[in-house]
Parts: sequence; C-alpha cells; structure tokens
Amino acid sequence: MTTKTTNEPHQTLITINITTQAPLKLTANNYVSWKLQFQTLFTGYGLLGYIDGSKRCPSPLSPTIIPFIAQAKTSQEAWTIIANTYAKPSRGRIKQIKGHLKKITKGSQSIIEYLQAIKSRADELAILGAPMNEDDLIDQILDNLGDDYKELVRAVQACDSSISFDELHEKLLNFEAILENGKTDQVHFPASANVANRHIGNRNSTSRCPSSNNHSNNTG
Repeated sequence: MTTKTTNEPHQTLITINITTQAPLKLTANNYVSWKLQFQTLFTGYGLLGYIDGSKRCPSPLSPTIIPFIAQAKTSQEAWTIIANTYAKPSRGRIKQIKGHLKKITKGSQSIIEYLQAIKSRADELAILGAPMNEDDLIDQILDNLGDDYKELVRAVQACDSSISFDELHEKLLNFEAILENGKTDQVHFPASANVANRHIGNRNSTSRCPSSNNHSNNTG
C-alpha cells in the first residue's frame, strides 16, 4: 500500500496493491478465509467501517443534490442525471443563475469573496452558452458594493473607457485596504471634473480612471 497526503487537512489518499496485500482470490470453497483477509487489511487502515456501513462514506455532493440521483443504479447514470440537471443550457437554468447573480451583494464579505461569488455565477453562464458582457459584469459588481465604495464607484463610472474585470479587481482591493486602515478621509477622486471637461480643449483627450494607489501619496 502507498499513501499520499493531499493539500486538504486530515485527508490521505490510500492505494492498496491487491495482488500483494490480498493475494487470496475468492472461490466457491474459501469465502471465510477470503473475507478474513480483507477484513484484516481494511481494519489495519481504518477502512472497514466504510465496508460494513458503520462509517458514512464522504460524498462530493450536497444533501440537496442526493435526492436527484437516489434512483440511479450506476455511477454513470448518476453522472448523466447531474449533467442533464445542471449543465444542460436550458432557459430555466440560465434564468435561475441570473436571478441568483442579481441578489449577490458585498455586505460583510471581503472584496475577494464578493468578486468570487459573482465571477462563479458568470462562469456558470458562460459554460451554459450565455456569457455575460464584461461591461454588464462590471455594472453588476459596482451596483452592489455598498455605500463605503460609492466614491470609487462614481469615479469608475465616470471614465470614458471601459474598465476590465482584472483592473477593477485591483482597484477594489486597494480601496478596501485604504478603508481597513481608516484612511477614508485621504481618498479623493477627481472624476466629476474630468467628466465636465473631457471634451474641452483637445478633442482627442479622454478622462482616465484614477488609480487608488496614488491617493495615499497625495497626503501628508
């Protein structure tokens, strides 16, 4: 047998070499010896409980999913049921995900948690063949950040050019750090002035999204 420790705490993968560790093959006359061989082997590695039912096998499925596959007779059938239920690009499923997406708000979540929640739903839509436009994704993020981020939201919305998800991610992390350090009085975005004057003077000039990295440098 070989063991391998996984990245997850308290989890170890066990590989048993049946040929060498359980060489006795079952015949019509040796069931007792064959059974004892495996009982001894499984007991030694703490696995017998999963065989006799005294331990519950870990499941990669949540309890709400199990009823859907309760009648499946094979793992392939269970896999197919799950795929048809959750991976099939039905209008109902797409509408459901979009509904969940609209309800996501930052609340007490960190920026990373908030963006991960939104991005995971957006990725689901993409898998189902209904990807979100990046501008719509950005609007979804900005609309539900809350009052603490309203100054940054106004600045981003005032930009002439679109901002990418990665760029917004970085700005939000920087802004979150400023909020956590209690320096909200040091944050100033000259967005409104840029918008009012963006077509004055050089017609080719455009307002640029301010970088939150620079705000702390303007204080002293």
